[in-house]
Amino acid sequence: MPATIVSSVAQTPRARSLTLAVPGLRPARAGQHVDLRLTADDGYTAVRSYSLSDVRASDGARGAGGAGPVPQIEVTVERLDDGEVSPYLVDAAEPGDPIEVRGPIGGWFVWPPTEFEPESAVHAVLPEPEGATPPTSAPVQLIGGGSGVAPLMAMVRARGRDAPPMRLLASVRDPGSRWYVAELDEAARASSSPVVAFSATEGPPTAGLTIDWVYSRVAPDGHERPAGRLTRVELESLVLPASEHPLVYLCGANSFVEVVAGWLVELGHAPTRVRTERFGGV
Repeated sequence: MPATIVSSVAQTPRARSLTLAVPGLRPARAGQHVDLRLTADDGYTAVRSYSLSDVRASDGARGAGGAGPVPQIEVTVERLDDGEVSPYLVDAAEPGDPIEVRGPIGGWFVWPPTEFEPESAVHAVLPEPEGATPPTSAPVQLIGGGSGVAPLMAMVRARGRDAPPMRLLASVRDPGSRWYVAELDEAARASSSPVVAFSATEGPPTAGLTIDWVYSRVAPDGHERPAGRLTRVELESLVLPASEHPLVYLCGANSFVEVVAGWLVELGHAPTRVRTERFGGV
């Protein structure tokens, strides 16, 4: 469906958040994605999928003649130098530019999670862990690698006052690669939870929002943890324990998701509580 870029905000020199006004859009859910299509003057088209990083304004008036605001969504795009779409969206797109949107898409990697009827076949195929809190009220563990933090940010933004405890672990190359850093800091402060770059303290937070940053290539000056890839031992200290049966949302590059998902299962997390979204295209 036709859409218009209404704002463009840089997250880093290589990443930009774009807000799109999409008349007729159905309400989106945190964790979903959309397909964006660009059409060149010669008629050539290119389509890429991007996770939604903000869905809070997606429930505006829909359809012709709606009296309310036009629905809006946000995507955050990282420039890939050999890409067809991302360089334009990061370096050239401006408010007022047209773009086409398909979606929102997805019903599994969403929060709050979809509620299924007790007799639904879903429960037979994906049984819940014994003694676990229902998914809709379970604590939430978010894990993002690089740009995989985008759909997780939509979940952080979608939190209400009665939301369960939420913890975000973000693995990035260096401090300059962090997205939404000021907003995340403020969200954590507002929830009365500490913002930490790395924590090995015993026991997870029991309420609010906690954010943990891990740096794979360059760590900030004075940081207690040297730069390096996330390890299984560190992961165990930086996520909600399996005994709490958290609902885990894991997003990142294929290799990152595969490794971390395997570690989570080894640490006792039920596979049915680990929801993954991965990417690898341009």
